[in-house]
Amino acid sequence: MGRRLRRIHVDGADYRWLVRSGGESHVELRVWGGANGRGCRLDVRVAFDDPWLNFGLIITAPPERIAEVMELEPITPAVVERVVRAGLAEGWRPDGAAGSMRFALDSAREQLVRS
Repeated sequence: MGRRLRRIHVDGADYRWLVRSGGESHVELRVWGGANGRGCRLDVRVAFDDPWLNFGLIITAPPERIAEVMELEPITPAVVERVVRAGLAEGWRPDGAAGSMRFALDSAREQLVRS
């Protein structure tokens, strides 16, 4: 999984983000705000079953059941936009003190849960 830093503009503000591998069953989305990115970082654990690591299960499971047992949805700019808005609603302040706020994404309800 690449560590390419990307940019996104949400509700009049600029953010930078990247996705890091978190293991076999999740990835970590990291978001920084502001021009210099020195403030508070938003770290969000997102369920993701790496298709390369789970190839056997993917090819043997009935196609109609894959979505029930696997989380294969990638992190897209639309997901990042929702996460930024949810983080702000939960009290994340990108221009706050250095450090990070940690959450997990509850994909069923599309909400952030403190972790």
